[in-house]
Amino acid sequence: MGKWVIALVAVAAALAAPSSLAQVVLAQSVYHAAILPSNTVRTFTVRCAGGYVAVSAGVSSPAPGATLLGVRPSGLAAYTFRFGNPATNDQQVTVVVACRRFLFKLPTRVKVTPLQLKVKVPAGKLTAAGLPCPPGTAPAGWGDDLAPGQGHGYAPGGAARVTVRKASMHLRGFSFSVRNSGSKAQSVTLYGICLTAFRPAGASRERLQVRITTYRVPLQAGSQRVIHSCPSRWVSLAAGYVLRSPLTMIGGAAAIGQGGRWWIASDAEGRPTADLQLVCARLSK
Repeated sequence: MGKWVIALVAVAAALAAPSSLAQVVLAQSVYHAAILPSNTVRTFTVRCAGGYVAVSAGVSSPAPGATLLGVRPSGLAAYTFRFGNPATNDQQVTVVVACRRFLFKLPTRVKVTPLQLKVKVPAGKLTAAGLPCPPGTAPAGWGDDLAPGQGHGYAPGGAARVTVRKASMHLRGFSFSVRNSGSKAQSVTLYGICLTAFRPAGASRERLQVRITTYRVPLQAGSQRVIHSCPSRWVSLAAGYVLRSPLTMIGGAAAIGQGGRWWIASDAEGRPTADLQLVCARLSK
């Protein structure tokens, strides 16, 4: 590793550190509103400003009836989105990319490691998969491509019946589960972004701390928006989820500024729950 040593600490709960020791993580949310023409698959890319890393991306305001077919990292500073709109009228969707810039006092650098895994999901099955982060790194954002190679026309067919039921982070990587309720096997691609910080050997420790918090949320009938925030002086890196009822669907999940936002719809009876995950980060000595 040369003259650099890993300077990352991943924690499952908040770490106590004097606020005077905290360094700076700049959080920039880049929004993009896109028109989705009827019966069309549309692909577009949203980029961060210079000097920022795209740590995650998601849907800020979903479009009624439209399906998110894919959201994947595009280099280190952008995400590419694919939506299918089966409706007979145009729809508008708003997406957001979580752009972050890490400012250490010492000449410390942050390294981003993208991961990718292709999974074949049999018809009528739920398939689990994992993406481990390299040693000494921590998970940030994730993505998926549920309909690789689909053409320009779009109808609610096989791709719409493939859904990510679980996209969660733990201290060593990512866990996914994908359900295929169609009659044919489908191939999907899963993505993960792992972060680490390096500092000059012999320098005092400056650390990138990562906190992963899970909220179990009772759901009401219909659609609802849920918001959670990181602790003071922390910023969000990613938003994940675990859907526990087959009648519960996720309309969007995104890390925005110092928190996360989720859109969830449920037709389940009683009081179903969903686990919502928020990944937060800060810099400290």
